[in-house]
Amino acid sequence: MRMRIRLAAAALLIVPVLAGCSADDGPTTPAVSGDPVENRFLLVEGDTAGYITFDTEQEKLTGFRSDGTRAWTHSGNFPSDIQCLNQCPDAVISAPVSENPGQKKSLAIWKYRGETTVKEFAAGRLDVHWSSGPDNWIATVGPSVTWSDGAGKRSLDLPGELKDSMGTQSADGRSLAVSVATGDEAAPRWSAYLFDVPGRTPGSPRLAVDHLPGSVGCLDPAADRAATIGEKPALFTLGSGRRVRDLGDFSSECAMSRSTTVFGTYAVGQAEQDAQAVRVTGNTGNRTSQAGTSSGGGLGATSGCGVFLSEGRIAAMPPTGGAERSEVRAVGLRVLPDGDVYALAADGTVTRHRVVTAGSGCSVSSSGSGR
Repeated sequence: MRMRIRLAAAALLIVPVLAGCSADDGPTTPAVSGDPVENRFLLVEGDTAGYITFDTEQEKLTGFRSDGTRAWTHSGNFPSDIQCLNQCPDAVISAPVSENPGQKKSLAIWKYRGETTVKEFAAGRLDVHWSSGPDNWIATVGPSVTWSDGAGKRSLDLPGELKDSMGTQSADGRSLAVSVATGDEAAPRWSAYLFDVPGRTPGSPRLAVDHLPGSVGCLDPAADRAATIGEKPALFTLGSGRRVRDLGDFSSECAMSRSTTVFGTYAVGQAEQDAQAVRVTGNTGNRTSQAGTSSGGGLGATSGCGVFLSEGRIAAMPPTGGAERSEVRAVGLRVLPDGDVYALAADGTVTRHRVVTAGSGCSVSSSGSGR
């Protein structure tokens, strides 16, 4: 699933957590309350064709093909958002004035078919949530949801000032939910607009759900399901907006497959006793399992498995419980629609592995190709 990564607010601090895994799996770095570890690299996007990393020290984005060869690099504009196009590492980079004070206007920058295309937008908010190329894109621009279908731009004005926005694409790549928050910043009103994007041209949006507790973090239109993140997350139907069930008090991130949803709850610099956790729940029934996790770094869902980081390694767990931590060390990951996983090492190298299901259990293979 392609998920929006807001780099300006990305958590670069990782606090190892020991809960949920045995202590005899090899040496680990003890968690030290108030003394988090900074990771220089982020794995911000990826699919079967390639992936994109961000060097936070040099503020440089790099696009790689799936075999590890470099396709492009970009620096000089701090990105608030990066989205792959139809295939990674072709991508669009959002560079709003708010994150780039030296710019006179907000910019969208396309790295597409070996060329760079830059479009200017009025000074203010800009986040491109989906694109198949410089002429076809969906964004939040100022107080509106705006899209281009190649024939021209169209906009949907929002009822009030835009406080926040987030784009979330379904795992099959056919749908995009654009969540927008308007109204009081202390208690924003979240709504979700759904676009059909099965090809290279976006259709018109429709209001899917209003009065959400938070932004849509993951969705599966084929199963008519979506889940929010933030305060009081919930699973609900896209068609009717009906709340299916509540999902706890808080969620930082989520991912969804046809049968499974996985949630991560993270905090930076928290006390050791405040366990950070991942929960894997079935989309039907009430089966839910929980395990300790590292803060941030990404998570994913494929088939009936949740995939996440635990003590600096990639782990997998079904809704029935029993987390299995692999030998793959990583500070970040991206789960691909075909069940493969990109693992980001602390030095910025990326390897590719596989989620394996056997009976009611899940695991991640420790062999993989890398760059």
